[in-house]
Amino acid sequence: MKSRNKTSNTVYRVGGLMGEHCIDRIEYTLAQLDGISHVNVDQVNKQVSVEYDSEVIDSGYIEETLQTLGYSIRE
Repeated sequence: MKSRNKTSNTVYRVGGLMGEHCIDRIEYTLAQLDGISHVNVDQVNKQVSVEYDSEVIDSGYIEETLQTLGYSIRE
């Protein structure tokens, strides 16, 4: 029997988004991680929306990756 993935969607409010290069960098980097199926960066609202399989990757690791890229996570 095929297992079903646990699709989750988390929206991160991020600081430090400066332009298209930031959008491209975030989308490319996160898309390379196993378990991530979709990434959308909203520069106007300073948000990154990530759809992912929570059985493969957790939101904490995604948050750490954003911070490693130099972006702050805001409450």
